Amino acid sequence: MTLLTVIEKTSQHSMVSLTVTLSALLTYGLYKSWFYPLYLDPLTRVDGPAPSRIPLLGNILALAKKKPMMAMYDWAMQYPGSIYRYYWFGRLTLLTSDPVTVGYVLGKSNDNWLKCKATEDQFEQSLGHSLLSMNVAEELIDVWLKRIPVKGQSEAITRETRWEFDGKTYTTFDLESSFYCLTMDSIGQFALGQGFDAIKSPISPDFENYRIIAESFKVTLLSLLPFSDWIPTETNRRAWNAVREFNQSMANIVQKRKQEILKEVEANGGTFSQDEGASSQKKDMLTMLMVDQLSGEGGSDKQIQDDVFTAIFAGHETTLTALSWTFYELARHPEVQTRLREETRQLYKDTNGIPSYDALNSLPYLNAVIREGLRLWSPVPLNLRVNIEDDYLPRNNGLEPLFVSAGTYLHIPIFILQRDPKIWGPDALTFNPDRWISGGPCPPYMPPTGVCYFPFYHGKRSCIGSKIAILEMKIHIANLVNMFEFVQTPEMRANQGEIDWRWSISLKPTPGVRLGVRLAD
Repeated sequence: MTLLTVIEKTSQHSMVSLTVTLSALLTYGLYKSWFYPLYLDPLTRVDGPAPSRIPLLGNILALAKKKPMMAMYDWAMQYPGSIYRYYWFGRLTLLTSDPVTVGYVLGKSNDNWLKCKATEDQFEQSLGHSLLSMNVAEELIDVWLKRIPVKGQSEAITRETRWEFDGKTYTTFDLESSFYCLTMDSIGQFALGQGFDAIKSPISPDFENYRIIAESFKVTLLSLLPFSDWIPTETNRRAWNAVREFNQSMANIVQKRKQEILKEVEANGGTFSQDEGASSQKKDMLTMLMVDQLSGEGGSDKQIQDDVFTAIFAGHETTLTALSWTFYELARHPEVQTRLREETRQLYKDTNGIPSYDALNSLPYLNAVIREGLRLWSPVPLNLRVNIEDDYLPRNNGLEPLFVSAGTYLHIPIFILQRDPKIWGPDALTFNPDRWISGGPCPPYMPPTGVCYFPFYHGKRSCIGSKIAILEMKIHIANLVNMFEFVQTPEMRANQGEIDWRWSISLKPTPGVRLGVRLAD
């Protein structure tokens, strides 16, 4: 046998082995991602929508045809068992609109159901905000006052869109854009001890890079594909560059603050200065983390930088979205807005225009308006969990617990539970703050029985900054409703008040919240 013959036989054998190996891998992949979840998984017996006839697509096309969350909402109304399944591409995923199941999964003692790793990598719990400086709120009011009609000023000079309604003149404002700047400046003060000057001049490199990063999280059909973040689309390339530049800017701020504190420590004989104006005595997040590090109890510079970035990213988006939707509802319900204005004006009268923390928290109708806005429009509408061990999920209405093997994905749709007519009654889709004054939020599903109202999550992983975030909302809403009146634009009225929304980091109105604004009587 010649050497050439041996080489040819070896090559043929290698090709056969390679072909068999690839065939086996392909067969196993199809079995795990298609055949097993569609036909053999015991959870296929749970009610749910039929997957697409196109292999591996699951119910993705059905989800993409409707507004975000609406396909899931329709499924929740269709299947009475409160736990149902659908297919995220080839993966069988459970959904639950059962308050008892939610209370169990998110319970403080439950360490079995964890955040999905993919979600953990992309999002972190909001750290909330500090008490917003009234100066930031007043800056927005000053900017808005310059846009309100002044007697004798021509339309050509102001370049604003103005129109008449009910004998009054209104100016069209994009509230989401304004709140984007407002909350960015306030979270900058909390996280960094300095704003981004977004209200006065929303053109800084940091602010623009942040916008690009936030918009890259917009959910599209392409973004639903596995590894979509690694596809070199124009959006992804811009986002990658924005992340590099923003991180570098954050690193520079961290190092500058560190050198300021070290310089003071050196001048103070090796200890932190206790002077009120000292760098180490600032109350922003960056300073406190840096002081911990220099005391030997904190993380690295990179960890501090990441923590600050998370606070900016998560805290900003949720508050921005909640404010936008609340004012959308106030414009659609003028009677609610009028009643709220009466309450806030009495507050400002009683406190000479400077309400305290306790005074703000004492307003029952303001509290009810905020709770109702968060009920209908929870900024983060969906939460994903995965169990690390086999489990039995308890269910309401006497249903037997459902066995789920380890590694099962469970979606908890906050958007659905907080709008379910079975829980909230026939007016579940109506903005009605009085429901929070006349009775409890959602009896009989309060803990320990179950959970059905949790805009800031629930249990050990609930948002630690929720109280401060709500306080910030109270300041903004009280200030703006006290000063301005908000109505639907002619375009909104023609569309019967309906508005579209998009899903990026949070569930945002699109193309924004454009309302008519004037000085309130």
